[in-house]
Amino acid sequence: MNYFFSAALLFIGLCARAQTVSVDTFATQLKQSPAAQLIDVRTPAEFADGHLPGAVNINSQRDDFGQALASLDKSKPVFVYCLSGGRSSRAVTQLRELGYTDVHELKGGYLKWSSRMMPVEGVTRSTAAPQWTQARFDSLTQAQPLVLVDVYAPWCAPCKKMAPIIDKLTQELTGQATIIKLNADTEKPLMAAYKVDELPTLLIFRNGKLADRQTGFRDEAALRTMLK
Repeated sequence: MNYFFSAALLFIGLCARAQTVSVDTFATQLKQSPAAQLIDVRTPAEFADGHLPGAVNINSQRDDFGQALASLDKSKPVFVYCLSGGRSSRAVTQLRELGYTDVHELKGGYLKWSSRMMPVEGVTRSTAAPQWTQARFDSLTQAQPLVLVDVYAPWCAPCKKMAPIIDKLTQELTGQATIIKLNADTEKPLMAAYKVDELPTLLIFRNGKLADRQTGFRDEAALRTMLK
C-alpha cells in the first residue's frame, strides 16, 4: 500500500511541474529562470521564419527527437513551444517520460506569442514612417459606410495565415466594403489610439463609428459575417 501511495505522490508531483501556461505566464517564468532551456520543436523552416529570443530548434520530426530531448539538462527547467500546441504537447509527454520534472509549455504556441506582439527573433521589422495620420484615417472611415481595418504585422504568424483571405475579400467586395491594412510596426499612433495590443486586430467601422472589434485569426466565413 505504501509503495502505491508513494508512486501516486511522485506521479502527481511530476505532473504538477509540467505546466501549460498563457503567454504572459510563460514570459514571466522564462524571465525568472536564467538557466532555462527554451526549445522550439517546429521545423527548421518555421524556426527560420521567426522564433522566441534565445530558443534552440529541436525539430519534433527528427528521427532522433527523443535522443535530442534526452540530452537536455534535467537539473534545469525546460520551456517548450511549437506553432499552436500540438507538437509541444507531445514533446511535454516525452519529457515527462524521460524524467524531466520542471517543464513549461506555451499555450497557443508561436501563433499566440506573436499575436500578442511579444519579442521575436529572425524577423525584419519595418522602420518606415507611418502612412496614416489620424485625420486621414478618420476621413476614410467617415466617408465610407462600411470599413474593415486589418491591423497586422509582417512577422505575425496568424496575420500571415489570414492575409490571403483578406486579399481575396478586398477584391471581391470592391464597392460593397472598404478594406485597409495597418502595419503595426509603422502605425504606432493609430495603434495607441485604438489600444491595439494583439494581432491581428480587426476593426469594423459603420458610418464613421467603430461598430465591432475582434482579435486573432478569423476564417473566411467569419470575416464575411463581420462584413454583412
